[in-house]
Amino acid sequence: MFLNRLSGYRVIVLSVTLLWFIAFFSTAFAYEAPRFYGEEVVVTALRVPQLASKLPWTTSVISSKELESFIRVGDALRTVPGVDIISNGYLGALTSVRLRGANASQVLILVDGHRINSPTLGMFDMGDLLVDNVEKVEVVRAPLSAIYGSEAVSGVINIITRSPQKLERSLSVSAGSFGTQQYKFSIGNNNYWLTGDYLKSDGFRTNSDYLAKNIYGKLNLPLGGNQLGFDYAYYDAVKGVPGVPTSEADSTSATEPNDRQYDKNAFASASFRGKDFNLKLYYNLLDQKVDPAIWGTTTTKTWQTGLEWQQNFNLGLGKFLYGLEARNDAAKATWGTITTIDNNIQNYAAFVQDFIEFNPRYALTASIRGDRHSIAGTSVNPRLGLVFQPVNDLFIKASAGTAFRAPTLNDLYYNDGMAFGDPQIKPEKSLSYEFGLERQLAEKTSARLNYFSSATTDLILWNWDPSTGITQVKNVGEVQSEGIEFELTRLIGSEGKGFVNFTYQRATDKKDVNPALVDKAIPYIPQLKYNAGLMLGESSLIIKHVGERYADAYNNVKLPAYTVVDLRLGKRLSAMLVELTVENLFDEKYSETIGSLPYAPYTSIKYPMPGRRYRLGVKWEI
Repeated sequence: MFLNRLSGYRVIVLSVTLLWFIAFFSTAFAYEAPRFYGEEVVVTALRVPQLASKLPWTTSVISSKELESFIRVGDALRTVPGVDIISNGYLGALTSVRLRGANASQVLILVDGHRINSPTLGMFDMGDLLVDNVEKVEVVRAPLSAIYGSEAVSGVINIITRSPQKLERSLSVSAGSFGTQQYKFSIGNNNYWLTGDYLKSDGFRTNSDYLAKNIYGKLNLPLGGNQLGFDYAYYDAVKGVPGVPTSEADSTSATEPNDRQYDKNAFASASFRGKDFNLKLYYNLLDQKVDPAIWGTTTTKTWQTGLEWQQNFNLGLGKFLYGLEARNDAAKATWGTITTIDNNIQNYAAFVQDFIEFNPRYALTASIRGDRHSIAGTSVNPRLGLVFQPVNDLFIKASAGTAFRAPTLNDLYYNDGMAFGDPQIKPEKSLSYEFGLERQLAEKTSARLNYFSSATTDLILWNWDPSTGITQVKNVGEVQSEGIEFELTRLIGSEGKGFVNFTYQRATDKKDVNPALVDKAIPYIPQLKYNAGLMLGESSLIIKHVGERYADAYNNVKLPAYTVVDLRLGKRLSAMLVELTVENLFDEKYSETIGSLPYAPYTSIKYPMPGRRYRLGVKWEI
């Protein structure tokens, strides 16, 4: 394929040539401006507010207006270049997110800046995050262990909650295909915010029903020129777990027609914020029960408590910050009568970052962080980024650095008598670099092109020995990822947007416990993906294409490409918004994952995704 034939150097040259062509042969559209028109201010990439054009690493923002088209945050992320969302089905199905060829445990998920990744799995189920209380989502597609620590191997996704500047009150109700019903309310202003959601669906397969209740509250109290804040989120869901179909000829059937899953997630935090500092204490509880699983009921309960402090300074040339973090992760898990985990770990960290603008044309960002893990030891990770602005509407960006992922509680301690963690396991490590160009083609039109490359070593893999039947965790994996991302965006009016983006990427297994897997493509990573969309007022049309990708480590099973078109039509009538959404408009038949029959002959079968579905909703602004 393309990235097989071209070296990394040649890909860089191609990328540079393409965007320089755009840059210097579109001068008729150039204009003098100190910043891009309508440019976002983002906070995740540097931990302080900064214009997106000044960021040395690629960042995308999903606005509150764009989020209105979706039920779950994971669905909205599908349109972002470099992001792969993989789901086993409709509402309630396991949904994971990957960035630039990395696996789900190498993506750090934040809510208002604090992590929510599972201490046992290392990932977070994106199907459990509804958009109710979300103001925007910032996606940083670059390793950021230099300021965020573990899990930020491929990037960071930060879900930023709402704090309306004036009083808002709303009620909404919707109904749709598969008996789907949703009821929501919200009320609040900058001092408080409260939302509630009831979401129910019968599902499109046997035992794929879903019932979720979600509530979120936030309180902000002025205190001597500073602000004291509290927030709490609770998500309670009951899900059918159908397994794969009994055969691909009967996509609505279920091989596990009686399995049920119960999720109870709670997130709470208290913060004390000033102009130049932020002190936060947070607590996460993830409580899951699967009953009956094939081999017996499983329960997993994790507790995560963290304390973070960050101090910012404006030093004339730029912004300097430093901070400290302490975190305790604990878990207790059972499989039938066996306790598989009952342990805890601690992590302590310190980080420093300096953002310097030498003049309006040059900006340098230097970050470094040290993490001390109670079991896995110390990891120090730097990152350096440079932004050069040769003319007012062109930015050239480059960055490089290291990142790591500490072993989870499963990796360290899991023991069910047949599978064993290892307290001696080492953290995963990565070295990456990125080169990008951004160009303002017209007052409201911009283009962006990026080349990225990363090598991750000491991957934590679970190895099954057929001679003993024992599965043991090992540090023997290595993956090489590289690719190109292109984005073209046109702003329309005050809130409208048209966009086209594509991603070409390759992630290859370079070292493995099984030599037969070396030089194979990493499963579920499409080489080609593109999106296009038009958003006008309350209406939108979005096209999502995902290319062919392998579904197994041996590259014997390939999932075909698919294209899904979503349509949303909305009409505002005074204080009422009426909207009709048609997802998968052309009824595309496709799958994103495969599984195996839980009984002989144990053949692989695709998890089906839902076909065309409708949703009609009404929202009242009171």
